[in-house]
Amino acid sequence: MAPAVLVLALTGRVVSTDPVGYGVPFWPFANGNDRVEHRVMDQVTSVARTLRRLDAVPSALVAQGIEVLDARVGAGAVWLRLRVRVPDGTRCREVSVLGDGVQVHSRRVDC
Repeated sequence: MAPAVLVLALTGRVVSTDPVGYGVPFWPFANGNDRVEHRVMDQVTSVARTLRRLDAVPSALVAQGIEVLDARVGAGAVWLRLRVRVPDGTRCREVSVLGDGVQVHSRRVDC
């Protein structure tokens, strides 16, 4: 029983570091800032999946009011660095969109 409790505690601690990236933006892992960040990432995912051209993703996000700090378009992928305004300040995320936009991955990074 003790090893299972330890694993659960450790997992909860890891997930709490980036609940948006781990796909669990709800209590007890996430707070209000995380929920705002999650809403922005939902927008990013929707835009990426709607567009058929990866090179159009950065400008479409800017048009949605999302701050794009850096964007690199490669063969079959686009990499973005975004700044997200949250109630307690700002957060940044690195986002990769692969192929036809179905695969969108992100992780929180320092601004």
